[in-house]
Formats: sequence, C-alpha cells, structure tokens
Amino acid sequence: MTKGRVETIDVFRGIAILLVVLFHFTARLPAYSLNITEGAPLPVFFGWVGVYFFFIISGYCIFMTLERSATVGVFLARRFSRIYPAFFAAVLLLFAFSLVAYIPSVPEAKFHVVAAGPVDVVMNLFFVGEIGEWVDGSFWSIAVEVKFYVLVAILAGVFTDPLRFTKVFAWLGIIMAPIWAASTLISGSGPITPQSMLKFLAIAPYLSFFAVGILGRQMQNGVSGLRGLMLVNLVLSTAVVGIEAYSFENHDGLVVAVICALAYLLLALLFLRFASGRSIPHISGVSPAIANVGLLSFSWYLIHENIGISFLANFDRFLPAWLSLIVVMASTFCIAIVFSNLVEHRFRKPVEKTAMAVLDWVGSKVRGLGALRTTAPVAAPAE
Repeated sequence: MTKGRVETIDVFRGIAILLVVLFHFTARLPAYSLNITEGAPLPVFFGWVGVYFFFIISGYCIFMTLERSATVGVFLARRFSRIYPAFFAAVLLLFAFSLVAYIPSVPEAKFHVVAAGPVDVVMNLFFVGEIGEWVDGSFWSIAVEVKFYVLVAILAGVFTDPLRFTKVFAWLGIIMAPIWAASTLISGSGPITPQSMLKFLAIAPYLSFFAVGILGRQMQNGVSGLRGLMLVNLVLSTAVVGIEAYSFENHDGLVVAVICALAYLLLALLFLRFASGRSIPHISGVSPAIANVGLLSFSWYLIHENIGISFLANFDRFLPAWLSLIVVMASTFCIAIVFSNLVEHRFRKPVEKTAMAVLDWVGSKVRGLGALRTTAPVAAPAE
C-alpha cells in the first residue's frame, strides 16, 4: 500500500473514533444524569455507527494481515498481540477507576446499572462479559472483534484460496444478517433472546460489515467478480444499522433509524471509493490531524467511556456544558496517548513472540492443530 493509502485508513479510524466519543459524551446519557441544566451540546445521536465503520476497517485490515501471514498461527499471534495487552490493561485500569471514582448509574439508559465485580473482571478478560457485566460498556465490540479473528482463522484453515475464502465469508454475511433481522423483528425483548444469542455466539449482525471490508481489500487487489456480493452485504449492513437504531428509540424511531442508516452508508461509500482506487479528498492540516487521532483510536476507544462520563458528571457542575465537553475530550485523549505508549505499543512484540511460541507448542503436540504453528511446513523433497 502507498503511504497515502495508509494515511487514508488512519483518517477513517480517526473519523470513526471521533463519532463514537461524541456519541458517548453527548447522546449516550440524558443531560440530567451528567448534571447539565442548560446549554447541553448538540447530541451526536448517530455517532455510534462509528463502531460499525470500525468493523469495515477491521475486515479490510485483518484480511491484509492474513495475506501477509505465512500461517494461521502467525495471523492469530499478530492479532492477539495487537489487542490483548491494551485490553487487559484497560480492564484492570477501569475496574480500579470504578472503585474510587463516581460513575453515574442510569438504568433507563442501561448504563452502569450494576457495578462490575472481580468475577466480571475475569469474564471480561476472556471476552465473555455478556455473561455478567462489562467493566466498560464499549468492550462488547472488542469481544466481537476477537470472535471475528477466530472465525477468520477457522475459515482460512479450511479455505486456503483467498478468493474462495472471501466468497464464503461474504455468503456468511448474506445468510446470517437476515436470520438475525428476522429474529429481532419477530421475538420480544428480554435478557436472553434469539437475536442476543445470535450476536453472542455467531456475531450474526456484524458479519456483513466485516465482509464489506474484506471484499473491499480484494477489489483493491484487482480481484473481479465481487461487485454483487459487495452490493448485497452493503445493503444488508445498512439495514442492520437501521434496525438497531429503530430498536434503540422509543420515539421518532423511524426518523432516527433513517438518519443513522444514511450516516453509516455515507461512511461505507467513502470506504468503497478508497477500495476502488479513487482518491479521498485531502484537506491540508485537517487530514493529517485526523489520521494522528486514528493512530490512537484503539487506546482512546478502550479508556474513554467510563472515565469521560465520570469527568463530565463532575465538570458539568462547574463549567458550561460545551466547555466541559471540550475539556473531557482533550483529557481522555491525553490519557489515551499515555496509555498507548505505556501499554499498547510497548508490549506488542513481546506478547507476539510469546504467542507464537505457545502456538508452535500446541501445533506440535496436539494432533490436528498443526495449522497453528507459525512456521510453514517444508515440503518433502521429490524423489
């Protein structure tokens, strides 16, 4: 990839994280829960679609990682080392923060209704926070990412041809999204529903987003014959956003759903423009700044929500709401810079090396798991 295209992906990440942060800080909770009495910032109610844009970017980048990995084991080691050290540290940091800081509990918004305990921390570290309580509500998407990595590894082990792999994954998105949508529209609400199990066990509604990213990478590689699969997954992923948005709302649901779906579609089309080789508008000074934000998007995503909400609830007592928002966005971003340098980048290579050693041992000792080894098998010499 060219330098410009690398910057474009970081710009996409920057846009996505800014949308998510603005959503959490302006629209996730009612104003009164943050002690805002007047002058509340304009709510960026559609900002949550930034998470789904992250899924597209992830599909693109993860497939690129798979292309550059000699074995499935190398792929898994690289992905594990990319996310787990920072995730592990964030779980512990935010749990400790919750013990000493005020985080508002807002049951009507399903936010921090029950404080996470030590058992929940352990479940979080194994990416199954849904069974109990997530230490931070934003961690659900990290669990989705991990399940995506596992699915990619399984499919890559079965379908070694990249084109066949891509088509199979695209068809999974096409099959699973309607099943999830039908279960959502037919079944009622509750703690355990068919659609919640489809999310938890099969990441069903999210496969089409990852598929758009994977298909985009293949189109960028010059692979033809994928436009139909891309179009269907694009339509389905947009429909998923609309359904999710409609189910979130008790009033004006259709209007909100349409706006959220259109916001997502605009981002997805921007990605498709990039994947098809057309240039993305570059704004001098602005694009590099957003790209730099994108470079820190993972760390900022991990630590911003609970810390930022706690800061807002306190700062809004003394500062105008708009000023409090600026201060909290800046302060959580600075925390993300420190967190990234202390954890995310520092431990990646050592963890990757350890993960490769573990996978090599498992691949050599457990029958049928040889694909987990990080060195490609050497073909026997011809006789």
